[in-house]
Amino acid sequence: MRTIAIVVALFGVIVFSKLYLAEPSASDGEKVVAKLVQDNSQGNMKLTGFRQTGGKEYILSGVRVYLMTFEGSVECVSSSDQAMNVVFAFDRREGTSVSPMHAGDHRTVKGAVQFEKTSYAWVGQPM
Repeated sequence: MRTIAIVVALFGVIVFSKLYLAEPSASDGEKVVAKLVQDNSQGNMKLTGFRQTGGKEYILSGVRVYLMTFEGSVECVSSSDQAMNVVFAFDRREGTSVSPMHAGDHRTVKGAVQFEKTSYAWVGQPM
């Protein structure tokens, strides 16, 4: 009888863990943004700081979505003297252009990452 209770409890834990998935962490958001910065700058820039400033979960058309807002810092690590003019989707300035960066320059960026819940994990993409 005790064995049956243990098996039922274990089954309940497994089912609950499959159905419930904790909200994405700041670390999850940082990984998404760091990869985007690395890929879009072809390795010439890196994310040097990341801070989650907010987050909210929504259900859109039956899909769980988590919107994480953030503020971060990007550094140009290029060794060339050429200016890097990389504009990220989240690096918008209200009606003004984004100035090019040289090696050693830092820029504060703000934006959002949207996560969509899949069967086993949250999948994130910058907005």
